[in-house]
Formats: sequence, C-alpha cells, structure tokens
Amino acid sequence: MSAASNQNAADARSVLVSDNETASTAAKLRALAEQAEAEAAEAEALAAAARARARAIQLRRRAEDAEAAEEGPVTEEVDAEVSEGEPDDSEPTVVSETVEADRDSDVGVEVEDGDVDVSADADETPAGRRLRLTRSAVAAALAIVVILAAVAGSLYMVVQHRDATRHRDRVAEFAAAARQGVVTLTSLDFTNAKQGVQRILDNSTGTFRDDMAKVADDFIKVVEQSKVVEQGTVQAVAVDVGTMTDDSAVVLVASTSEVTNAAGAKQDPRKFRLIVTITRDGGQLKMSKVEFVP
Repeated sequence: MSAASNQNAADARSVLVSDNETASTAAKLRALAEQAEAEAAEAEALAAAARARARAIQLRRRAEDAEAAEEGPVTEEVDAEVSEGEPDDSEPTVVSETVEADRDSDVGVEVEDGDVDVSADADETPAGRRLRLTRSAVAAALAIVVILAAVAGSLYMVVQHRDATRHRDRVAEFAAAARQGVVTLTSLDFTNAKQGVQRILDNSTGTFRDDMAKVADDFIKVVEQSKVVEQGTVQAVAVDVGTMTDDSAVVLVASTSEVTNAAGAKQDPRKFRLIVTITRDGGQLKMSKVEFVP
C-alpha cells in the first residue's frame, strides 16, 4: 500500500514537472515570436523610413528643378508629400537590403523611379545649378566668338589676297600696254612707213590718236624722205599706282632707240623718257596721252 502510494506520488510529480517544462517552453517560444515580430516591425519601419527619405529627396529635387526653371514657389502638394514622409505606393521603389540602424545618418538607398537617380547631384542647390549652367553658357559663347573671329580672319585674308592679286595683275597689264605702245611708237622703217604709222594709230586712243591722225600723212613723208630706220627698246617701266584705276593709269617709261637715216646717222642710240597715259578702249589698253620728258 505504501509502495503504491509512493509510486502514485512519483507519477504525479513527474506529470507536474512535465507540465511545468511545457509551460516554460511555450512561454519561451511566445517570447521569441514576439521578439521576432518586434524585430520585423522595426526592420519594416526602417525600410519605410528609407523609402520615405528617398521619396522626399526625389520630391525635393523635382521642386528644385521646377524652381530653377520657373523661379516660382514650390507647390503645396510637394510640401505636403515631403512632410508626411510616406512613399507613394503607386510608384515602384526598390530599397537596398542594407539599411543602417541610425535613422538620422545618411541612408544607403538606391531608388529606381522611372528615370530618377538619387545621388550626390540631388543635393545640388538651384544656385549651384544656375552657376554651372552660366559657366557652360559662357564657355559656349567664348567658343562661338573664337570661331567667328577665326572665320572673319580667314575671310579678311582671302579678300586681302584677292585684292593684292588683282592689284598686281592690273599693274602688269598697264606696264605691258605701255611697253608695247612705246616700242611701236619708236620703231619705224621708211620702206613701210605707212604700216608703221598705222600700227601707232591702232595702239592709240583719245587725244593722242586724234593728234597723230592729223599729222600722219606728213609724218610718213618725212620718214620716207629721210630714209629713217628706227628700232626702239624699253629699259624700264614704272606704273604710278596712285593714278591707277580699273581703266587707266599713268606709266613712266625709259626707252632707247637706234636710228639710221639719210643724214648720216647709223644706228645712233637715242634715249627717251616718256610719261604715257594708258586707257582702256573697247577691252584693249591703248595710249591716250604721250609726253616726252627732257
């Protein structure tokens, strides 16, 4: 009887111990579950705070862009969304897995919201952005000025070269016409005096031609009677560029003529200095005035 009672008492204690251990284990499990739920809630709160901060940075950047573009106040809707600190569930937001415990510190968050990229440039102030844009505009303006100056310089050089080329061509043209006219004027042969005088007339215009035409017949008779043979050459020609235009110029000519005649001259050299005015006549340069200088 005593042994049975002891056995029953031992079984009762065993049941009580088992019940106590089960209750303790259940309590521990509940505590662990509550702790896990608290940690999960804290992690969710940190993630929500990170999303809210990212959204706030995004909205602040949009507000700054609007202010820089329009120089107007930020709308009340943006302020309200920033103050609430709640993300817009309609726009997908991806938060990085690593979120630091200190909510007041910089949060390492990467936000993918359309074309929005939250980075260090998001902290740029409107004044800094305007300064950067101003510098870019100044650099572009300077580049344009340099290009225009280079183009203007090139055009100026082209025009100067063209004018210099035209000037040289005109000088050479007037010099050649004066040389040819003087050679024709100082080259005669009594055997074909009429043809020689006609060549002089063909190379003349204006008053000189008129005067030469008046004395042409008498001049031919003198050449034939004196049996003149004359061959002229030109030693130097100088165009007076101060008098030169597109159609006329005064030319200084130094000439030598070897004369043979019935009076006894036999290839005697005679030197002449002439001031010849060359004028364009019908597209051809001719002598319009001839002066012999002593």
